[in-house]
Amino acid sequence: MDKFKDIKGFLIDLEGVIYFGDKIIEGAINTLEKLNSKFKIRYLTNTTTTSRKLIYQKLRNFKLPLIETDIFSPSIAVTYYLKNNNISNIYLLANSNIKSDFNQFTFDDQNPQAIFLGDLYKDFNWDNLNKTFELLTKNETILLALHKNRYCQRNNKISLDLGPFVCALEYASSQKAIVIGKPEKTFFDLAIDSLGFNKDEIIMIGDDIFSDIGGAKSNNIKAIQVKTGKYQLKDESQNIIQPDYRINSIADLLFI
Repeated sequence: MDKFKDIKGFLIDLEGVIYFGDKIIEGAINTLEKLNSKFKIRYLTNTTTTSRKLIYQKLRNFKLPLIETDIFSPSIAVTYYLKNNNISNIYLLANSNIKSDFNQFTFDDQNPQAIFLGDLYKDFNWDNLNKTFELLTKNETILLALHKNRYCQRNNKISLDLGPFVCALEYASSQKAIVIGKPEKTFFDLAIDSLGFNKDEIIMIGDDIFSDIGGAKSNNIKAIQVKTGKYQLKDESQNIIQPDYRINSIADLLFI
């Protein structure tokens, strides 16, 4: 921990770093308890279909030492963005499970200041997309998206993800979406702002070499990759961006 003498906060990925599936990673709770005594923490997740409250309930079942506001998801990042830009009226085209994250805003399906796109799976139909297109073209409306992933895995099959629908609306409306979520710079900036520190006072801990490590390093944030979760041996190839440190698991963080 001597290498962290100038560090004030941590950004820590959840799935693959703290837990994997329904199991806590060995040593995670002890490590987080010790970090909590010295540092401020934001737990980052890229989930697009679950509210912060539901994520918190899952983490509390693991007995993790945190409070709900420690969790930072794309929908929470969007709320920071909206407040920073004095936006109060929004149109939400996303899974209803995340609606509670926006209870400080007014839902407006006529003249919204911003439209927020999340994963709707099979509910991405013509009516929903055309309604969104109409709102974009008749109003000076900002288009926000959780991510632009082209595809994902659903029911053990490759499936269309949010990205193609974001691109369709961008093409039709001639408007570029503001994408929020790892590895986007905006997401990391908003997470750091929520801690109130500078970038050089923060370290990112993650398992995904592109989303976590690449996102942090391209935003001038120190990064540590754990060899759990999404880690693969090919991550250590010098052809891709590398972390400042690499450890077997979060339990080894205390011994750097």
